[in-house]
Amino acid sequence: MSALLIHRRSVLAALLALPFTGLRAAPRQRDDALAFALTSTLRARTLKARVEPAVAEQVRKAARKDAARPVHLMAEVRTGGLLKGEGGRETSQQAQEDWRQARLQALAWRLSGEMPHFEASRRLVLAWTSGYQPSFSPVDETELASLLMGFDLIQERLNGVEREQVRAFCRTLAQGYLSDPVKVGGPSTARNNWHSHRIKIGTAAAYVTGEALLIARAKERFLAHVPRNIGAGGVPFDFEQRDALHYTTYSLEPLLTTALMARAHGDDWYGAPEAQRLAEALAWLAPYAQGKKTHEEFAKSAVPFDRKRAAAGEKGFTGNWEAKGAANVYLLAARFDPAYLPLALELRPPAWALALYRD
Repeated sequence: MSALLIHRRSVLAALLALPFTGLRAAPRQRDDALAFALTSTLRARTLKARVEPAVAEQVRKAARKDAARPVHLMAEVRTGGLLKGEGGRETSQQAQEDWRQARLQALAWRLSGEMPHFEASRRLVLAWTSGYQPSFSPVDETELASLLMGFDLIQERLNGVEREQVRAFCRTLAQGYLSDPVKVGGPSTARNNWHSHRIKIGTAAAYVTGEALLIARAKERFLAHVPRNIGAGGVPFDFEQRDALHYTTYSLEPLLTTALMARAHGDDWYGAPEAQRLAEALAWLAPYAQGKKTHEEFAKSAVPFDRKRAAAGEKGFTGNWEAKGAANVYLLAARFDPAYLPLALELRPPAWALALYRD
């Protein structure tokens, strides 16, 4: 067994033994200039007033189910390339759910003021940013960006040591995910949805560090990737490679999330000339999302694993694409082009997305 793996397991065991229960929020920080991924301290403080009561209640209801959730910290998270029951996939899915729960619990705290939600988010954020060494596989770790969005919402109640722990973790994330060449993945992943997710994770982490050089690198990667990922007429490379709208939205959603993070910091990456094909892709996809066109998923995919998943009967890998898969894409798109908001609402995004993304 390698020394690195022994170290990881030692850290894991120590963290899981920490007495996280009964934690209370530290005094409110007065510093409104805290670095953040998506949600500034000022916006976080006004979130309750901005979110519709019915949406807020849906968030709280969902969060209450998992407020006492234990941490599923593990040395390596891997779901990519695995079918159900293979390679500990389900265990890794629980770890990924931790990252989403950090965001959900933080949202529920901001919308309700109920401390168990704050404690749950804090527990998850601190455990993962202290005890996890990233693999830099974006399809396995894309939800780390959700963990950082949860951090945004609770960070003013964390102490300086805790915030610096998260920033140090983000420095590692940003440097790894914004590296050139990429750390994990074959040549085509520098062009397809993998790279969209790399850039999303790297950008979120860069903004949390507040380091100008990392943020500039994130912007450079984003602007270079959009015209490689999206072809003439707005047709994404992921659609050409996988013959699937599933992977089209799986690439557009992280790109739009990245652009929204930049906008939250006063920079218009979406409107940059190099990124104009992102708007073209939204227009290309819209007839499918509106139900005017249909598409049989993965029928001509060039990726053998897609056929393997279809043969295993995994949902979504055969038959026509379901338009609800574009709900978050068009909710995010509406932040840049309000004309997309009616379509987004028709597709019924989840409550957490409405709370976090809707203007």
